[in-house]
Amino acid sequence: MSKKTRSDAWGEDLPEETRWELYALTKPPTDAEREEGRVHLRSFRGDVLPYLKRAGLAAPGCTGWYRFLGRMREAEAAKAIISVETSKRIAQGIVRADVDARLAADMMTALSVDAASKGNDEAAKILADSAAKYHAAALGAKRLRLDAERQRTAEAKLRLDREKFEFSAAKAAMEKAAEIKGIAADGGLSADEKIARVRAALFGV
Repeated sequence: MSKKTRSDAWGEDLPEETRWELYALTKPPTDAEREEGRVHLRSFRGDVLPYLKRAGLAAPGCTGWYRFLGRMREAEAAKAIISVETSKRIAQGIVRADVDARLAADMMTALSVDAASKGNDEAAKILADSAAKYHAAALGAKRLRLDAERQRTAEAKLRLDREKFEFSAAKAAMEKAAEIKGIAADGGLSADEKIARVRAALFGV
């Protein structure tokens, strides 16, 4: 159970922005910040007290300062770690937003890795489980798309084959009609010969 912070603890009456600025100055500056002369509050007496005096802030005792830093570290850790409830809300929000399954899987995987790297194993598991479900959904959706594409291809081929057959049948019918018309118009054939040739043209006998 965490201890309740005393209302008179040093720093509690400071604006939140000021508290975070002070805390940030206790961390080593980058090379660029060092070149710009950024303050580094390392030593309580050598750095912190002179800086607070210049800033017009009331100075704490040494113990009060380090307790302040401890509280800020805890607050920083709490901000950095994704909570279990937050991970659940993220998963539910993605479902409600109807995000593409593949994109959702990538998002949940990234959040899971982030939570695990910050020591929140329970949140990481929730997010990883959600990622696995979205990966499965994405694969299922892909299979459905491929099946639909195969079905469309098969239907298109069937239509083409049917059109080719109908064209060939129509062409053959026209050729037969022209042949029969020629037989009927042939004045050199008797009626029986015309009948025999028409039968041969139609039935092959």
